[in-house]
Amino acid sequence: MGEKLGERLEKLRKLNNLTQEQISNYLDLDQSNYSKIEKGKRNLNVSSLDKVCLLYDCSPEYLLGESDVYNPQKIAFRLDKKDYDLNVVSKINETMKYLNLLEELNDGE
Repeated sequence: MGEKLGERLEKLRKLNNLTQEQISNYLDLDQSNYSKIEKGKRNLNVSSLDKVCLLYDCSPEYLLGESDVYNPQKIAFRLDKKDYDLNVVSKINETMKYLNLLEELNDGE
């Protein structure tokens, strides 16, 4: 499980032009511990897994390698990626998920 998780975390981090330092700060982890997670030598706890899923707008199943479905929201930011507050990005993604759910529920009426 750890190897697939690590591969997906590294892929998503690079896809979003983020550094290990940015992600480790966001998760409140030491950068060396986060590096071990990407290398498959450690696993994320449930809380950190949830935070990463919100940040990258993906499911836990995708991160853990149980699914290959990854359809993130298309949101554009005007700041340089190094200036992002990753907590804000994750909250925006969470809000978009709720809005999409409400839209689906409304369409079902």
